[in-house]
Amino acid sequence: MGAMPIPPPRPDDAPKPKLSITTADLMAVLEGVTDGVVRLDRAANYMSINGAAAEIFTRLGRDPDAMIGESVWTVFPDLKGTIVERELRRLLEDDIPIQCEFHYPADKDRYEMQGFPCSPGAILIFRDITHRKTNAV
Repeated sequence: MGAMPIPPPRPDDAPKPKLSITTADLMAVLEGVTDGVVRLDRAANYMSINGAAAEIFTRLGRDPDAMIGESVWTVFPDLKGTIVERELRRLLEDDIPIQCEFHYPADKDRYEMQGFPCSPGAILIFRDITHRKTNAV
């Protein structure tokens, strides 16, 4: 009894092309997004910041260019001990998506933040929701 021939692959079995996108490509796309988008490395250091995030950071008195390579905790030490720290640590240490709302005392605004694992590190998307929250009351 000889070996059975392997049937030719069906169209459904054909290998699918892999989507190849670099983080730089992704950030270029996200530059046009109206929400703030940042890429963090595993140590919570800023690696990339889109224009909307840069506008928010500038409004908060931070220089977005100087933030690159710096830790979230160095740039925003007042976030330590808050829901932001807890959620960012879950995102970076456990590689699980996060979502939260928080009040930032320095500007008295409310923000919504989502985070997604993006090896190595994470992508954060955030927006000022103060106006939406104020109008909902």
